[in-house]
Amino acid sequence: MKSALKNRTVVLALISAEMMILTTSIHHVYRLGLELLIPAIALLSIPILLTLWYSRRAGRLPSIVFGIYAGAVFFYFGIVDGFLDHVVKAIGLKNMTFLPGSDAEVIKTVFQLWSPEAGHVFYEATGILTFVFGLVAMFFAYMFVRVSLAKLPAASLAGSQAS
Repeated sequence: MKSALKNRTVVLALISAEMMILTTSIHHVYRLGLELLIPAIALLSIPILLTLWYSRRAGRLPSIVFGIYAGAVFFYFGIVDGFLDHVVKAIGLKNMTFLPGSDAEVIKTVFQLWSPEAGHVFYEATGILTFVFGLVAMFFAYMFVRVSLAKLPAASLAGSQAS
């Protein structure tokens, strides 16, 4: 993993993906409860394992799998939940998701802060931050894949472009 951590693009891809997943994990544990800690830990461990795989076998496949994983997490948690629910509500439009309870003015949560308003702001802010961190994660995941493809010999790149 040390060799992968020397590559700034890999490190930024890993950190930004972890920030996106950590934010959405906090967001969903706050709303739904501690039973989501196990899935959250699993989601958080996958980018680390993919980075470890890349460090042992720097090549196209580990970075592409990392990009696909980050993209899938971003699509569901960043776009469907973060953008279509929380960002859209924050700018004053009607929420556009099918998520249960997302059309409520104030979402009921398992945990509470010092006031209902603070809890509502925290919940909506973590939803918005999931989208924002997801945009950053997508940029660095793209750069990670691009850098790993650039390291391939020119002949293998030309062969893949010809098809």
